[in-house]
Amino acid sequence: MLRGKDVHEVEQMKQMGLSVSAISELTGYDRRTVRKYLLNPEGVPDYGPRVAEPSKLDSHKPFLADRLKAGVWNAQVLLREIRQHGYGGGYTILKDWLHPQRTAACAAAVRRFETPPGKQAQVDWGHLGDLEMAGAAHRIWGFTITLGYSRRMWAQAALDQKLGTLLRMHEGAFQEWGGVPEEILYDRMRTVWLGQDERGEIIWHHSDRGFLWPAVFRARPFRKCFSPLFCQRRTRPHRLDWSAA
Repeated sequence: MLRGKDVHEVEQMKQMGLSVSAISELTGYDRRTVRKYLLNPEGVPDYGPRVAEPSKLDSHKPFLADRLKAGVWNAQVLLREIRQHGYGGGYTILKDWLHPQRTAACAAAVRRFETPPGKQAQVDWGHLGDLEMAGAAHRIWGFTITLGYSRRMWAQAALDQKLGTLLRMHEGAFQEWGGVPEEILYDRMRTVWLGQDERGEIIWHHSDRGFLWPAVFRARPFRKCFSPLFCQRRTRPHRLDWSAA
């Protein structure tokens, strides 16, 4: 059975003056097949879009959507959780469903880089070199916080990257700017978060004086694309997006 484009090709050859035998020789179709479709081109079947079959994952998609919003993107973790809710399918179905979700999240991350004034800032640490003091070498670190809209930067050198130093740097920038951005992007620095638990939830860092990041900011994991539109200086696989509470 020939498809519509094949029948159209046969008809074009016939209009060019080729015989049935010549068309059969050029296309490899049997002469009776060529003649059949030339005599009745309307007999070509019209294939419409296939109706999607129900998936074992359908009833669990609302739960999965909530978990993705909470920042849990690990397929193995999600599979374990939905199986506890009665999911009887396999890993491949879940993995195939997650792929377009990651693509959409990635595209949204790139679009959000163009932020309005006061919306977003980005924090980074960098190694500036070593400085000898009192006969000992000390590593010098550079702290930067950059506003996403204006690209205005506040920077200062430090002898360490401890939590107290990090907080003092934030306070200095906010005092100079006269305000606080709504969101701040961080790398996976240990003074912000310690890792993830078995459920994929973020373990936040806290200090001895009771400071806890989520108590000051509403935390939302942020999945970053490898795109120069998002980070002009360097590319890293993951960043964290914090929204002011």
